[in-house]
Amino acid sequence: MAVEKNGFLHGKVGGVVSYPLNGVLVTRGIGINNNPPTLRQLGVQQRTRVVNDFLKRVSEFTSVGFELKAKKTNKRTYALAFGYNWGFGLKGAYPDIQIDFEHVRLAEGQLPIVADFGLAVEEQGLRYNWNPDATIQGAHWSDQVMMLAYFPALQKAFYCTAGASRINGTDLLPIHYEHNDLVAETYLAFISNDRKRISNSVYTGQITW
Repeated sequence: MAVEKNGFLHGKVGGVVSYPLNGVLVTRGIGINNNPPTLRQLGVQQRTRVVNDFLKRVSEFTSVGFELKAKKTNKRTYALAFGYNWGFGLKGAYPDIQIDFEHVRLAEGQLPIVADFGLAVEEQGLRYNWNPDATIQGAHWSDQVMMLAYFPALQKAFYCTAGASRINGTDLLPIHYEHNDLVAETYLAFISNDRKRISNSVYTGQITW
């Protein structure tokens, strides 16, 4: 599909595609490649598929986590999350490329994170604990915690983007699923009370629910 912009069509119409390049509108035909994909191409395709499959499960969290950077760069939050995790959040080689949960990033910013944190299972959810010391330069006692637990077996995430204040040192992430020895990959971040600053997300480990 093509759209009109500045008096020109941009996009695909029939067998041609139009797009701006260095300030000039370029139109080219779309050919059919009958050659089998190379291993490199197959690897790129699998990396893209794996990242997309994961991000669509956590997109509401990353839309908050990358929102501030998106405003500065005029890029979509999904594109920023995809770009980082495509480059740094995967492990393995084709045909066994997987999410590298320890290196996934779900939020990005300059707000300080906590130095010490812990995680425990309770009847109603996961208990996040952290050092409530808000004297870290750039931190504030009112910063709110953001928590996420992703269950690969369920392909489902439980999360909170506006939790307890940093000074509380603890918060409960409710898990609305019965205990069943399921592995969860967990993350934590902080966002300022006025929503103008956010921290990088940090991997808080793997836990069995």
